[in-house]
Amino acid sequence: MTRRLNFIFTSVCGLLGTIALTLYFAATFTFMPLPSPAATLSEIINFGINYHTTILIDTWLQQFGTVLSVVFALALIHLAGSSRSLAGKLTLLTSAVIVSLSLAEGTFVLGAVQSGNNGHSEAAVTCFELTHVFIHIFLLAPSLFLMLGLALLNTTILQRPFVILAIVLGILFQLLGVIALFNERFLVLVIGVLMLQNLWTVAASIALLVKKENSRLGNDL
Repeated sequence: MTRRLNFIFTSVCGLLGTIALTLYFAATFTFMPLPSPAATLSEIINFGINYHTTILIDTWLQQFGTVLSVVFALALIHLAGSSRSLAGKLTLLTSAVIVSLSLAEGTFVLGAVQSGNNGHSEAAVTCFELTHVFIHIFLLAPSLFLMLGLALLNTTILQRPFVILAIVLGILFQLLGVIALFNERFLVLVIGVLMLQNLWTVAASIALLVKKENSRLGNDL
């Protein structure tokens, strides 16, 4: 694959991943309102029955978007030539953690749906409760933006403002994640940071797509 095609592939992953995750996050605020954490057993079961197909689609969007976003980050540091640096390796580690957490959350969501369908109400409630834990686990996990920004320092794949902004957003995400563990009102600020990260990914993907290379560097893969 030529370097130009690598740029296009990376940009497409960033754009599609962001679209998928935006739809995933928007679902609970629009067409799939979640039961409250204090919902009764009947409310949880009815939610699973009424939104069965929507839950499956939303779970797929989460996994699809997460994988593409991770591919975007890893491809970006590969194109920048920093994949062998310490920050690059930490980005790889962080990517593995994020994908693992996403798959684990999806497992519990599907477990809740399947348990409800099979009449195993206690298992459905347990899985439902576990899905609410993941909002904090995700926030306590290493920030992909922070590691990505550090890996892109002193590279020319993106303009320096992109790199600095990625580091700032990563630090904010990490700090607010810890604070939100003790005060859930700060989750609103976390959502704001997530939206800014999505905008960053879209802008970086477009910048990469229109980037002009000064020379042909042959094959990268």
